Amino acid sequence: MLYLTGIGLIKFDFPIGLIELCKKSEVYMERYTTHITDNRRDYIEELIGKKIVELHRQDLEEQAGEFVKKAKDKEIVLLVGGDPLAATTHKILLIEAKKYNVKVKIHHGSSMLPALMGESGLDFYRFGQICTISRWTHNYQPVSFYETIKRNFDANLHSIVLLDYDPLKNASLELKEAVKIMYEAEKKYKRGIIKDNTMMFIMHKLAWPEQQHLLTTVKRAGKLNFANGPTALIIPAKMTEVEKEVISSIYAVEGEVELQLK
Repeated sequence: MLYLTGIGLIKFDFPIGLIELCKKSEVYMERYTTHITDNRRDYIEELIGKKIVELHRQDLEEQAGEFVKKAKDKEIVLLVGGDPLAATTHKILLIEAKKYNVKVKIHHGSSMLPALMGESGLDFYRFGQICTISRWTHNYQPVSFYETIKRNFDANLHSIVLLDYDPLKNASLELKEAVKIMYEAEKKYKRGIIKDNTMMFIMHKLAWPEQQHLLTTVKRAGKLNFANGPTALIIPAKMTEVEKEVISSIYAVEGEVELQLK
């Protein structure tokens, strides 16, 4: 049996009921689709009384079949940050499990996307397609995220913008670099979506003890720096009266931000 187990967002999200399961199973963890700190891994090892084997990208993507086959005649637990079915990597394991006739059980966990929506104060049903700003290299400079934001704007839907995350550096793409790429995308498309006064929510280290939430403009965001850890952005469409009231009550505002109404 293969257990795909989500361990949520914070240290104490590890369910008590899974402790006994882990004690009698081979336990693995991957930390490249969602960041899991060393302290959190150590905490789980202490709970279950054994060392956890860490898997890397090639173990689950290039050798997915070999990993799944281990669960054909023994109990294997794979610990995943957030929810175990949020990443394509883990869906591939389901496909491989069916191919090799391996039974799978899913333990869902709290995940980043609904947490981002909830913490923003914006209505869940008004979010559109998610996009990512990737790190640029000399030969790779994608700006297609702009098209997603534009489609969401046209439908008056809010946009979650994920920043490329480097697990080895434990850091998302720096805000100043993300803002620079956003301005470059505007130069290419010229649709008036990314302007100096475009409103932006910055969600840094969501669910961590030192989490930071900020409402600011694109221009001011380009001057901000955050410590290591995951960062995500939300670019809102026009807000409802209720959304505006909620945000005005709970959010720290950096600079002059105009809350446009729907």
